Amino acid sequence: MAIPWLALAVAGSTVYQGIEANKARRAAERQQAEALKQQAADAAAMRLELSRQTTEYAKQGASLEQQALTAREQFQKQQLQYQENKLEMEKKSKEVQAAADEERRKAAASEASALKARTRGGRRALLSQERLTPELGITSAEFSPGMRLQ
Repeated sequence: MAIPWLALAVAGSTVYQGIEANKARRAAERQQAEALKQQAADAAAMRLELSRQTTEYAKQGASLEQQALTAREQFQKQQLQYQENKLEMEKKSKEVQAAADEERRKAAASEASALKARTRGGRRALLSQERLTPELGITSAEFSPGMRLQ
């Protein structure tokens, strides 16, 4: 009779091990399902955070781009203003240089004429009797052979 008890004990232990294995399998499936749910929740939270950061970075990028555009426009305006000022200053410089040259030319001509008058002042030819005089007009009623009327 020991064999039937032994067979019954072996069969009972096999059934018990099967039940425990089934429980362990179900517990492992539950843990795996919970882990998958947690991973899905973590992934959704990560996507949401990445989306928020991407939006924030896009705003910052747009702001920086606007600042760069504004700075570029200001630089171009400054360059244009610089060119205009430079052209105006060159024009004024040429005008001042031309005025100075004209003054020098006039001063040189005046000095040259004064020098010429000083050096040749005593050698002027006298007006002849046949020429017109500023006070009297023509001095003789008859024209001399040196004067011809046309």
